[in-house]
Amino acid sequence: MKSPEIPNNESTRLNALQSTGLLFSEKEERFDRITRIAQRMFDVDIALLSLVADDIQWFKSRQGLDATQTDRNISFCGHTILQDDIFVIPDASRDARFADNPLVTDAPNIRFYAGAPVRVDGSKIGTLCLIHPEAKTLSSESLQMLRDLADLVELELRQIKIKQQLQRAELAEQRLASVIYGTNTGTWEWNVQAGSTVINERWADIIGYTVEELLPTNIDTWKKLTHPDDLEKTYQALSAHFEGDTEFYDTTYRMRHKLGHWVWVQDRGRLLSRSADGQPLVISGTHTDVSAQIKSQQALHTSEARLRGLFELSPFGIALNDYDTGAFIELNPAMLAPTGYSQEEFTRLSYWQITPEEYAPQEEEQLLSMQQTGRYGPYEKEYMRKDGSRYPVLLNGMVVHDADGKKLIWSIIEDISERKRMDRMKNEFVSTVSHELRTPLTAIRGALTLISSGTLGAVPEPAAEMVSVAERNSQRLLTLINDLLDMEKLLVGKMPFNLQWQALIPLIRNTLKQNQPYAEPYQVSLNFTDNGHDVDVMVDPVRFEQVMANLLSNAIKFSPAGTEVLISLEVAAESVCIIVSDQGPGIPDEFRTRIFHKFSQADSSDSRQRGGTGLGLAITRELVEKMNGQIDFRSAPGSGTQFMVEFPSRPSNEPGA
Repeated sequence: MKSPEIPNNESTRLNALQSTGLLFSEKEERFDRITRIAQRMFDVDIALLSLVADDIQWFKSRQGLDATQTDRNISFCGHTILQDDIFVIPDASRDARFADNPLVTDAPNIRFYAGAPVRVDGSKIGTLCLIHPEAKTLSSESLQMLRDLADLVELELRQIKIKQQLQRAELAEQRLASVIYGTNTGTWEWNVQAGSTVINERWADIIGYTVEELLPTNIDTWKKLTHPDDLEKTYQALSAHFEGDTEFYDTTYRMRHKLGHWVWVQDRGRLLSRSADGQPLVISGTHTDVSAQIKSQQALHTSEARLRGLFELSPFGIALNDYDTGAFIELNPAMLAPTGYSQEEFTRLSYWQITPEEYAPQEEEQLLSMQQTGRYGPYEKEYMRKDGSRYPVLLNGMVVHDADGKKLIWSIIEDISERKRMDRMKNEFVSTVSHELRTPLTAIRGALTLISSGTLGAVPEPAAEMVSVAERNSQRLLTLINDLLDMEKLLVGKMPFNLQWQALIPLIRNTLKQNQPYAEPYQVSLNFTDNGHDVDVMVDPVRFEQVMANLLSNAIKFSPAGTEVLISLEVAAESVCIIVSDQGPGIPDEFRTRIFHKFSQADSSDSRQRGGTGLGLAITRELVEKMNGQIDFRSAPGSGTQFMVEFPSRPSNEPGA
């Protein structure tokens, strides 16, 4: 004997069976009528409506059989629910699956069996089956009639389910009416197929009307009152609910008040019934005025957005730490930027993994301050980067509590590396300025004193020579001062830039013309190779000429007499590179990392031999970057130097290109 297998959807199938309420229920004439017809129509001894439960099959309706149930493991119907169509056994005594089945070898001595699966919500909960003690066969017409009778059973089951749903809906309506009365909530009911609606007084009152003023109400009444921008999302919410994707229809939108303003309502409902063909039929729900809540939420959201914006965009580091453990809970980009860590890496660190141990005494002082006042700082310390290097920070913080009362620490961490660097630069500035300005000022003063005092007499030539000395030194002083002022403007962002598309070739030629007199005393020639390029760049022409003048003057100063400084171009699809090449001694390896630093010179003696503050290349880089360009260099000791300045060029398809 072969026992029936368990269907793959057994759990769902049993739930569907339980939902009918038929298992172990009283006899019902509507089902007995169908089994009587089946018994007579097919001339069999037994006709059953069998429900296949967990471990038994129970007979909701039976004709010709006294037993009310059998074990599922010997049932024929257990095999039938595994089939998609009617299951027929012409002679069970000759079928190896059933020949030794006790229902075959003993009463009721089954020989012939035919069963049609009975479905509820797509699950096969049982069968309408025929049993006879003699072998039989059924024609295709007879099989179809058996299927038709099983369909009648399914129709009765659907009617039972609809009745159950209506009963539940009536009970829910009674309960809802009690709740609505107590909460003063607006209610509505919509017949989806007919379009008609029913609303209560509170529904109308929310938007300033009475029900009588809105009659006759239908779905168009609601559409006309709803904000047009909110209709689409309500349609989507309804569609999702009708499709079964959501348990409730729930959305919030605006409705026009009788006085003209908009009222926020929360609309919540549930489908109560469907039509015979499964289409949404009746849905009902509630309307609640949530204008005050929405305004509070909007204000809170605005406040949170502002705070989040300040947190994310703050130039200072901000961190939230656990008071007890010191673990980092949250930190902003400015906090991460100088550390070299990712967010995930940093939040796994302990406080002492970024704080050098020598700061332990100061940390104890700050902890005591937090315990006594709820605040700490400001105080300076150092943090350790991922690569082990350190950088100085200035910290301030306060103790806060979260919603659960847990103590946390908000801290503001300012990276003061630049401030420290600026302090050092100020010192270097003072030293450089005092040294560079003292000599020309002394020379100017001495020459002018000699002239004005008449020590040299009234002879024009000596006077002219002294005036000449004064003029040369005045110019040198002016150049130094201009460099210093330019650097100051760049540092504080006060240097104006007027970026425009400019033809590059005329700019370069004009720069060469302006700097040729400077090159002549050095016996250095300036040459330009443009290779016929015609390209526009977005630059400030004055600042561009300043960049070129700095690069050319450097190349000229370091070029041997009788050599040339060459300017050439490399044009790419979206950029152009200007190359200034000299034949000087090149840049020492040890100086290359500092070449664009302020007040940096390869050899301090250069400032004496060739003049300058060491600001030229620092200013040049700042100017280039402010004009969205890049600057770099190539050099080998004894083989000259090339400075490359790259700017975006005008796309060929842009007007004016």
